[in-house]
Order: sequence, then structure tokens, then C-alpha cells
Amino acid sequence: MKIQSHNQLIESITKIFENKEKLMKEQDKLNDLENDIELIASFLDMDLKFTPLFSVMICEQLMGEVNSVRKIMKSMGFSSLEIINSHENIKALKKRGWISISKRKFNSFKTDEFEISKVVLDAFTYNDKSKLIKQKPETLAEALLQIRQIIIHANGDDDLDDFISSVMADLENYLSFGFISWILDHRSLNNLERLVLIWMASDVVYGREEFDFNSIIEFFTQDPSYAFGFKQRISKGTSHLVIDGFIEFKRPNYIDFTSVKLGDKTNEMLFELRQNSDQKKRTAKYTVLIEPEDLQEQSLFFNTENEASIHKVDKLLSNENFNNLMNKFQEKGMKDCLTMLFHGSPGTGKTELVKQLARKHERSIYQVDISSIKDMWVGESEKNMKKVFREYADALKYNRRTPILLFNEADALLGLRTNVQHAVDQMNNSLQNILLQELEDMKGIFIATTNLINNIDGAFDRRLLYKLKFELPGPDTRFKILQNQFPFVDKKELKEISENYNLSGGQIQNIKRKLIADQILFGDECNEAETLSTYVKTEISFRTNKDIIGFKKFSA
Repeated sequence: MKIQSHNQLIESITKIFENKEKLMKEQDKLNDLENDIELIASFLDMDLKFTPLFSVMICEQLMGEVNSVRKIMKSMGFSSLEIINSHENIKALKKRGWISISKRKFNSFKTDEFEISKVVLDAFTYNDKSKLIKQKPETLAEALLQIRQIIIHANGDDDLDDFISSVMADLENYLSFGFISWILDHRSLNNLERLVLIWMASDVVYGREEFDFNSIIEFFTQDPSYAFGFKQRISKGTSHLVIDGFIEFKRPNYIDFTSVKLGDKTNEMLFELRQNSDQKKRTAKYTVLIEPEDLQEQSLFFNTENEASIHKVDKLLSNENFNNLMNKFQEKGMKDCLTMLFHGSPGTGKTELVKQLARKHERSIYQVDISSIKDMWVGESEKNMKKVFREYADALKYNRRTPILLFNEADALLGLRTNVQHAVDQMNNSLQNILLQELEDMKGIFIATTNLINNIDGAFDRRLLYKLKFELPGPDTRFKILQNQFPFVDKKELKEISENYNLSGGQIQNIKRKLIADQILFGDECNEAETLSTYVKTEISFRTNKDIIGFKKFSA
């Protein structure tokens, strides 16, 4: 830390420190330093009697030392009664956030080693009293971090009730923040439970989503019997932290205090913390968040008969048109949601079109990993499906533009419901029923892709506004794709491939990747035209030869 030269505050605390052993014993020495003591007392708005002790503590820490307050007072000649009575002054400093328990003694049951806060050290270092004034927080994140410091500074009191009462009194200054007032208004919670929730919320600011509850309780109380009772109420389900859904175990079937998370209702109140990109990524637990700026531009080509419907969807997803459409839906008493189904053969550009539309119109994609929704535990898959839509509903609040909820390759979820013969059948039917209900109620943009349109349950027909069919590219479209992917191959040869081989866009992409791999391995020895013809044959005949119309060896 850089100390300013000719800093009278630093000079004064240095003088006091150098004469600390004489101050209480020699009245003349105390008189000599009277002006220095008054200067510091005025700067700190502190009692004159306690100022020398605090000055010594500040000076020691600026020199890199942290010592016992009791030992410092003994070395300065304070009487036993004065040492005992200093407890109230120490509590007052902790309440102001000026001192906290030394980190190296943090796990002790009792300690009188304290560290001076950076706020005080900076105020002395730069001779700036304004640094002692706590800035009013403008955001919930700032408020939670301030409260976190209040809790840290107040922690360590011998009496847990005094500690809790002290912090709760400070919380009255933060009632303008909805999350804080929401917690304080819940009369079913006791004050320690309120503080635990706020502490966990302050960890969310740093990106934590899963908590070790053992460590949290040990932080708040080092009384083993109290900690045991607190956790017993949670494990037995008698604590309102669990009853009212403020917290939950990651695996509800197991009481594992090392793996606790905030409940959905708590997370809903914390959506403000997740308004930046980093927090959005952390929040997307049941979906994969794809930001538009992370998508690479791709040229897509479709058959003429498909272009009109694709162009319509493209126009609808522009911000102005989409907002107008939602307003019109609301005026007509309809749900303000745009739902679409992209169906057709594999490799025809269904998923890639979603990504290119998102990139063009600057919309985030929340892509559902259907396999991650399904859980081995009874009832958990259904809960996860509901959480997908709650997560998306939260995303509507902190995305600049309405994002897209994408169920990619959703054949299993959209398929015909079956007679229940196994637990898996029951789960799949339940998931589908939940999906149908959520589509009935949701707001925003929903897109599902599937290869198996004939297996789609009819109940989805009215819930999906636009149904776009993606067909294999015809010869002309296939030629455009080949030209785009292989611009250095002779057009005549590409024309022959497009006419003779029923390739999808996805297959052409695969062939392109293989060519790139060959060029890395063999360099100039790889003849792109000859290798292309080989890979076309391999790709087409992978499963069957019936799609091969003909095959010719193309020259370079």
C-alpha cells in the first residue's frame, strides 16, 4: 500500500504507536500527544479514551501485524477493568464495519484478534474522511455484498442473539430492495434463517449455485448443539426454509448438507442478479445458453417451395414485427407466444436455421438438452421439465430481446402417447402432458425440431402455430450448397454430383469436414476434386446403395 508523504494522520498514529507503552503511565507523554489524539478522534468521530488503542491497531496493521487487543492494551498499561470495558467499544467498531475477526483466527470459538477494514486503512492512507462513509448501494448485488460485510464484521460475538439482533437492525437500511424486504416479511422464518438465506444470496453474486450447508451453519454459530438442532429441523422437514421452498437438497431423496441449493421461489426473487451475460450462463442449468454473438454466419439454401414460409418466419422474428405481433395477440385475448415446429429429414437445416435466425435478430437461444431432463428418480424428470419453463420465464426478464426456447430433436417428447406398461412409459407420458400444458401458458418463442413428423401426437397440432417442412434439397438447391462449400471445384463436376446424388445439406457438411481433415494430413497431395468424389460415394452408401443414381469418377 502506497502511503502519502506528509500525511498528518499517519504521522500522528506513528507517534502514538512509538509511545504506546508510556501513554497510560506518563501523563506528560499523554499531554504531548494530545493534539495527535484529538486529530484522529475528530477524523474518526471516536471517544478520546479509545482513540490511542485504535491508533495503535491501525499502525500495526499498516506494518503488516495483527495482534490481540488484550495484549495491546496490556502493553499500553490499561487496567484490567478498562480491558473488560473495552468490549462495548469493540462491538461498536464491528458494527460500523471498521474491524473484523482476523482470518487466521476465524475458526476459533473466541478470539480478540481483529483486522482493520480496508475502508479505514484507505481513509488514513489517503487522508480522506469521505472513504469512511458507506456508499448507498444502487443494485441488489451491491446491497447483498454490503450486508455480507456487515455479517462478517458482526460475527464472532460470544452471544449469538446479540449478533443476530445487531445484523437485523442494519437490514432495516436495505428494505428498498425487493429481495431483502421479501425475506424479512416472511414471518414463518426466524432471524437466523433469514440471515442464512441472505448469506447464500450474496454467494450467488459470486456465481455460486450449490452450497455446503455445514460450512454455512458453522460460520454463523460455533455451538455444536445449536448447529445440530438447526440441521435437524431441516432434515426432518420442520424448518420453514424447506417447508416453504426457500432451499432444497440437490437430490431430494438424500439429506446431503454438502449439496444444498436455493429453491425456485428464492431464485425467482434473485433474477436481478442474473441480468448480465455471465449470470445468464450460470442460470441456464436445464438448458444450454447460446448467445447470438457466439454463432458463426452460415449460408443456407432451401428449395423454392420452402423459401416463402422460411422468409415469413424470418420477418416475424425481427424485433419490431415480433413486438407488434405479441401486442396484437394480447389485444385479441390470445396468448403472446410464437410457437413453431421444424420437421423433415435429417441434415436439412432445421437446427441451423434456428441458429441463423437467432444470430440475425440478436436473440439468445436456450436449447434444451432432453437427456439431461430425464432423471432416474421417480418424479424428478417431471420437475425438471417444469424448471425448464421457469428458467425460460426468468430469461424473459433479463434478456434485451425475447429469447428462443429450442427443443432440438424432440421426437421422444412430441411422439404419440403410449399405453403405460413400464415406469418409463409413465414418465414419457407425464413429460408430454407437462409440455402440452406449458405450451398452453408460456410467453415468448418456442421452436421444436423433429425428424419424425408422422409420430407427432395430435395434441400438439393446435399448440404449434407454424409447422415448417424441411425437404431434402433438389438438384438446383444442392448445386448451390456444393458451390458454397467447394468453390474451387469445377462447376461442371459439382453439377453432375448435384444431379446424380441425393445428398442432404448435412451430408455435404460432413464431406467438407473430411476434406479439411485430409488437407491437414496430406497437404498438397490431397486432390480436392478426386477426394470429393470418393467421399460422396462413401457418404451415400453408408447405410444403403439404393440412393445412388449413378457414380462417376471426376477428374481434377
